[in-house]
Amino acid sequence: MDQIKINLKIFSDSKDTASVTSAARQVELRNVNLSVSYPKNFEVKENDIIILQIDRLESKLLARLNKLKSEIKNKILFVFNEANALVLSTVVKMGFTDVFVFPYEIFKFTSYLSEIIQNNTYRTDASIQPGSFTGSYGIHSIIGNSEEFRSIIELAKKVSEKSRANVLILGETGTGKGLLARAIHNHSKKSDEPFVDIVCTAIPESLLESELFGYEAGAFTNAKSRKYGLFELADKGTLFLDEIGDLSLNIQSKLLRAIEKKVIRRLGGTVDIPFNSRIISATNKDLELMVEKKLFRRDLYHRLNVISIQIPPLRERGDDILLLANHFIQEYSKQFNKEIKKMDNDLKQFMLGYTWPGNIREMRNAIERAVLLSDDSVLRLKDFSNIINNVPVNFPLGQREEKLPPQIIRIDLNYGTTNLKKLTKHYAREVLNKTKGNKSQAAKLLGISRPKLDSLLKN
Repeated sequence: MDQIKINLKIFSDSKDTASVTSAARQVELRNVNLSVSYPKNFEVKENDIIILQIDRLESKLLARLNKLKSEIKNKILFVFNEANALVLSTVVKMGFTDVFVFPYEIFKFTSYLSEIIQNNTYRTDASIQPGSFTGSYGIHSIIGNSEEFRSIIELAKKVSEKSRANVLILGETGTGKGLLARAIHNHSKKSDEPFVDIVCTAIPESLLESELFGYEAGAFTNAKSRKYGLFELADKGTLFLDEIGDLSLNIQSKLLRAIEKKVIRRLGGTVDIPFNSRIISATNKDLELMVEKKLFRRDLYHRLNVISIQIPPLRERGDDILLLANHFIQEYSKQFNKEIKKMDNDLKQFMLGYTWPGNIREMRNAIERAVLLSDDSVLRLKDFSNIINNVPVNFPLGQREEKLPPQIIRIDLNYGTTNLKKLTKHYAREVLNKTKGNKSQAAKLLGISRPKLDSLLKN
């Protein structure tokens, strides 16, 4: 299988590039050949990722960068040492936010580098087509034609175009909350300003405050230089707080102060620093219930929830399931140099009937595995054996109905009074209930036409 070749080009004001080179070589990805080089001429080609290590404001790299930033914004990362706070703030004000302070953020750097390579988000050439999850992250790149999902996209467009109100995105894990947040930013008038995101659970609480608000030199042990917080880095742009429902009450109170007063104060600082950014937050938790249980501050909830967008789980999106599946098949067929064009009918039936507990993320991973391992031009049920084997088939009759897995239908009938016609009608109604009244999806699962289903339910 052919490998994708990616050129990682390192440009530095200093000859000491050992740290960034070592970090870059830690990235090991399947079917990716990562080549590290140190060219003299600053140029960017199709499969390049650029890393800049800038030590001074008068750097020629910085001057050159200002001219090219609109062309290479998605392909460039910055590495600074702890003493370069002034240069760092200059770069951020230019609109670049993929910055990493060494040695403290080496792991964050390698994780991010792996992510943009896996998702192709560093690509800016014509190989990324409109309608892709991994393209420009615009509103129109989000895939979905179901009526409910189209209304969500229209609301997101209206919010991004006509206001700077805070947005709360709700939905199960894997439904695409982060994608929607980035699309709202990219569709807004502030799309050229920074989009800064943080997964609140990814950072220990003891460090989260300093990540959000920054700190001054000497604020605590090992705070040798000033650190800019995410609020400052997102100024005039968007700050995306993912998994907001997992914040402690202590951090919630400090976050509330910042949002209410539109100022932050660095740890160890004495000066209030104004900021003007949109806050988009997301969670898979029931925040209203958490408010009632006093696990989430009511005042913070109302500050964040100016506009609320609820993303439905994948299992409720009807034909979008097959639309997304075909999209991922095309994406991974191209990535793995395969000629897979479609799914067979049995697999389509399974896709529509499976509950997708991991939502779009689970589907994407499942299709990646299937495309990688398949030697056929058509994906079949057997290519998803890892999922199918985990779907319960038999279920003990004595178990209470509320404990049934969501993909199981239990039918208790008197065989002495129920003929096949009644059984068929009853089963069709149960399937329709499972699809929440979506007759098109129910008909596909039953293997009949929509008119046939209507006739069956009517008779």
